[in-house]
Amino acid sequence: MFELPSEWKEFYDDMKESAIKYIKINFWDIQEEDFLLWLRNFETDHEKFLSALIIYRLIYRNNVSMLSMYQYIVDIILPTELNKLEILEIASLDQFHNNLVKGSGLPLRFSTVENVDRETGKSGSTILREFARHGSFHNRLKVSAEELSEIDRSLCKIVVLFDDIMGTGEQFNTYLEKFYADTKGLILLYCPLSATKTALESFNYEKYPTVRIIPVEILDERYNFFNKEFMPKIVESIDLEKLEAMYIDLIHKKTKLTNELYGRGDLALTYLFSVSTPNNTLPILWYTDESWNHLVPR
Repeated sequence: MFELPSEWKEFYDDMKESAIKYIKINFWDIQEEDFLLWLRNFETDHEKFLSALIIYRLIYRNNVSMLSMYQYIVDIILPTELNKLEILEIASLDQFHNNLVKGSGLPLRFSTVENVDRETGKSGSTILREFARHGSFHNRLKVSAEELSEIDRSLCKIVVLFDDIMGTGEQFNTYLEKFYADTKGLILLYCPLSATKTALESFNYEKYPTVRIIPVEILDERYNFFNKEFMPKIVESIDLEKLEAMYIDLIHKKTKLTNELYGRGDLALTYLFSVSTPNNTLPILWYTDESWNHLVPR
């Protein structure tokens, strides 16, 4: 076991206070009661220090943040790609936005990665509805996965796929295996809000030549919780292998988890959305049973 820094208790109190403040100002869409119950899972001093580090490393994309990221897709990524692919020359962003709101005169549709499994598509579909509701584009520009084959190719050339995260890339690949044949004659512009470097590098572009992947945010190996890059200075003298061993011991001691102890793909993320919890995050954030209280639901 590693030796705790002398100032660990002050750090713990600061992180607890900051989290409660984020909750009270609705920056985190988490109930304060759920947060306090989650903290009670951590009983020893070392466990409490671990919980404080997790709070410090938590990246929380609330609804406002997500809508801003989707707006970036529409304002920056989409016009750039339409021009680059020579699908549509956009001389005026104002006119482009007006056409999006009217839902006419544009060779594009919006969709989400959905109908892959029971856990997939919830976040994308939710935010897509809200994004449209905010007046960013007309409902007639939305299309479901089942309607892809019915799109008139003379009127539409590209489908923009919304998603929250491309973690391991498994879910997107499953989606393509199921629906890619229905997109013949179309370009798929997949724009997850975030994507891991691992998933981007492992994607098979030769198999899916009409797919373009452009995330808003790229998560590299530094986003792994057990990477020191984004850790606070207080862990400077701590051997992270010992911290990791303590984490595994806590999992075995207090939960019934037997696999994917670092989340899907062993990515060990602490990255959350208000509408979903990626399965690539540390499971002690979302796991729950009679002896462990979750912070956020899966």
